[in-house]
Amino acid sequence: MNDLVVIKPVTVIPKDWDYDASVSKTKQLIYKWGNFTNELANELWIAKKRLAKEGKPVLTGTKVPVKTWTTYCEDIGHSRRVVNRWLERWFNPPELPAHVSYNSGENEWYTPKEYADAADKTMGGIHLDPASSDKANKIIKADKYYTKETNGLKHKWQGNVWMNPPYSQPLIKEFIDKLIDGINCEDIKQACVLVNNATETLWFQALLQRCSVVCFLKGRIKFIDKGGNGTGAPLQGQAILYFGNNDIEFYNNFNQFGIVLWTKKTKNG
Repeated sequence: MNDLVVIKPVTVIPKDWDYDASVSKTKQLIYKWGNFTNELANELWIAKKRLAKEGKPVLTGTKVPVKTWTTYCEDIGHSRRVVNRWLERWFNPPELPAHVSYNSGENEWYTPKEYADAADKTMGGIHLDPASSDKANKIIKADKYYTKETNGLKHKWQGNVWMNPPYSQPLIKEFIDKLIDGINCEDIKQACVLVNNATETLWFQALLQRCSVVCFLKGRIKFIDKGGNGTGAPLQGQAILYFGNNDIEFYNNFNQFGIVLWTKKTKNG
């Protein structure tokens, strides 16, 4: 039994789940069922990866060793095809491509100009974008920027920072931790951070606990592809969080995009 890996059987995927639904319909179904969680997605993904390794059968809750991903899916009552489709529709499961890996990233998505302009106006200039590309910085217009190749995590961050971090783990946490460290030691004077509004995650909670004010954007950002088209809308909404003392300026510049909420009392009240 030492060569078996115990994985909890998945039993909460509804039988009438529509795997061929549109993205918007899929999102509605996720809300409707309520039992679709990151934990469930991770459980399925871990099972898939472990079963892909030869000689690593899985012992399910039924005490029957399962040797392949196909038989595992059958064991939970669904075909391999539909479970794979479900995973692809979820919010960036581990090792699947994130919607935005960097401001450009491998998928080449860029922040729309109106958000960059609002951040620039709020902070009085953008000194650094630590997760960017040559093309992305034509929109952000930061004084200094780091790309995937130059790796912003290896450099000191200072001044006013705009950040649309890599959306995959563990990179998003590493970029957020570095940002918060820079704010705490006062190397970073102000920052605007664009992320998915994943309020249940530890990294988003860490941002909320430290920021001054946050804008929950209405709708979903249509990220710009490398052809200049606004077609890269992700499956979930986004938020822009502000760190600094210009909270009133942030409100004036960002309330056009969505609801702005203060997370703590600032010097402006």
